[in-house]
Amino acid sequence: MISVISGDKIKIIPDKAPSKETKITYLRISVTDRCNLKCFYCRPENQEFIPRQEILDYEDMVKLVKVLTKFGLKSVRITGGEPLLRQDIEKFVAMLNEVKGIDDISMTTNAITLKKHAKALKEAGLRRLNISIDSLKPELFYEITKGNLQDVIDGIVEAKKLGIEPIKINAVVIKGLNENEALDFVEFGREYGVEVRFIEMMPIGQGQIKWDEDMVQPLEKVKNLIEEKYGELVPSSSIGSGAARVYEIPSINTKVGFITPLSNPFCDGCSKLRLTVEGSIKLCLRTDDEIIAKDILKNGTEEEIEEFVRKVVVAKEISNQNIQFNNYAFGECQRIMTSIGG
Repeated sequence: MISVISGDKIKIIPDKAPSKETKITYLRISVTDRCNLKCFYCRPENQEFIPRQEILDYEDMVKLVKVLTKFGLKSVRITGGEPLLRQDIEKFVAMLNEVKGIDDISMTTNAITLKKHAKALKEAGLRRLNISIDSLKPELFYEITKGNLQDVIDGIVEAKKLGIEPIKINAVVIKGLNENEALDFVEFGREYGVEVRFIEMMPIGQGQIKWDEDMVQPLEKVKNLIEEKYGELVPSSSIGSGAARVYEIPSINTKVGFITPLSNPFCDGCSKLRLTVEGSIKLCLRTDDEIIAKDILKNGTEEEIEEFVRKVVVAKEISNQNIQFNNYAFGECQRIMTSIGG
């Protein structure tokens, strides 16, 4: 029997077998909660980082990956914080690359130090990248992130040169701040040969992060703006988790995607889990529900970990049902994104 912790509440997971139809195909692993940027919607000014001794070792993370392949796992995404800050991150990529059944290893990064790491990541087996850019105006980029936009662009150019493909650009659209840059991002996608994905700002880190509904720019308006300039968007597909609704812009041979967790949820049939940096399994971003996995990953046998994961899959089924029943609403979601894994 395992339990799900949600704030100060504990929910007991029924002792039953998961449905044969339920698969876990996608796992996001946070390797650090530290970041070299300070995006206001992602981390508070007074963030306290998790002590190094409480962070999972790579070997413990790989134990979970190996067992999850028995439940359908194919794709692993490395996240943070900023994953390139974790020591020997290339070693972790190589370890994942050796797991049988894993055919897609990707990373979400802010790319500030990507130019330095790209060659080693490619050689270790990294297949693709998602890179966060919330403005193409250097001054506004600095206002949002306290970082240098040119460092990011240099990283993209280096990764493209090395053949890391596809590269996707993640742009969180914030009303009153950067919503007027949609067409600039499309042109950036065309110039650099990358897919741009627009993301609605989510209420993650409530009580610590500035967020209100007026900051959310419904992405249907962004889509309409792009169609006015370039013509009708044609539904398409893209390698990845399936969170984005992807379209081709035939007139310029460029893809764009829209991730709409608030205005048009994409939750049905979700087969994703997140492993936090200190060893908890998070079932969904919409709730604070977590299952502590650290002890079993450090000390359990492969058979014990497999039995544990079987119960996690049951918890995921229940979570999916509850989220659908609650009309895909976000709960309190008090953990900040850097400690969850962006």
